Amino acid sequence: MTTNPTLNVQVSYGQLLALALQLAKEDRYRLCRELLCDERVESMKALLKSIQTDEIDEETIKAECEAVRQEMYEERIAAKQ
Repeated sequence: MTTNPTLNVQVSYGQLLALALQLAKEDRYRLCRELLCDERVESMKALLKSIQTDEIDEETIKAECEAVRQEMYEERIAAKQ
């Protein structure tokens, strides 16, 4: 069984930046992508949590979407005449 050794060290932002700048260009890009991806995941989780509700069911959502689509279609047809 292999265990991943861990290192618990306090590092300031400046120290972390200095270390990151020592990375090869490709590794810096990879680090940036990973950080941005993590940020997007956290933002998406927060968004989903903020809009989560039990007040409306899927059938109601589908019916409302269809009604809006029909209204938009009718407006396009009327604008062409």
